[in-house]
Amino acid sequence: MRDILIAPKSAGPLGPAVRAVETAVRVACAAILWLAFAAMLIPTFANAALRYTTNASLTWSVEIVLLVFPWFIMAGAVLAAQHGRHIGVELFVGLLPARLARWIAVPTQALIAASGLAVAHVYLGFGIYEGGMEFAAGDVAFTSIGVPQSWSYAAILAGYCGLALTALTTLHRLLADPDDPPAAG
Repeated sequence: MRDILIAPKSAGPLGPAVRAVETAVRVACAAILWLAFAAMLIPTFANAALRYTTNASLTWSVEIVLLVFPWFIMAGAVLAAQHGRHIGVELFVGLLPARLARWIAVPTQALIAASGLAVAHVYLGFGIYEGGMEFAAGDVAFTSIGVPQSWSYAAILAGYCGLALTALTTLHRLLADPDDPPAAG
């Protein structure tokens, strides 16, 4: 479990900071995963038990799942990226020499970081995308629990920021120590 949460050492003058940021991201993602899993499992199980034993149901249990499921997915995606286990096309890169594959990873990580920052830019409502997250979710709230649906949309913002941060730290690892394979590559 420690290997999952604690990032490996990183070279260069920013190495300790990169390791601290990656460790913080990993711990935050793991906490979100466990909390979201519990928040989905417990009400769903209770609702099923209640339905089969009393013919009643917890109407709010579905809304809890709708609220936390995006957080569960995005936290898992960021944690997977931290460990280099995200979805990627490996066949072509796997056929290349290690040094060339590493230099393909540099612009790829830069593109991922730029994409994550672009999503944050749009969601926060800058530039021509006025309204951002409020526009996407509107004034709609979950009826039973009263929580604005924008909290679900915030998971996308947090996830893409986490992916951008992971891409930046991976980029540092790629450039700071060319002989060391990056943790997320």
